[in-house]
Amino acid sequence: MKAALEAELKTTQKAMAMTQWIGATGHILLGLGLYGIFTGEAAFHPFLSDPIHCYALLSIGGMIALWEGLRIIKLARHKQKLKNQLQQLSEPNRD
Repeated sequence: MKAALEAELKTTQKAMAMTQWIGATGHILLGLGLYGIFTGEAAFHPFLSDPIHCYALLSIGGMIALWEGLRIIKLARHKQKLKNQLQQLSEPNRD
């Protein structure tokens, strides 16, 4: 039982790390979109000079960041539940 919980905890931690890597893409897109909007024609790439492209980057980046946040919250709750179960198994019974 304890080994299965530890394996599931490790899998959950890996899923959290992978989710954060995917979420980093969303944050980069958000940053590029904001950069393009606020710099206007002075952007370092012509793609970022068009406001429509910048708004598209903001919307896609925002959706990815929202997905990441919701998934991290779900995984964090599951991780805490697993830690509590492991702690209960490691404590001696107090009857």
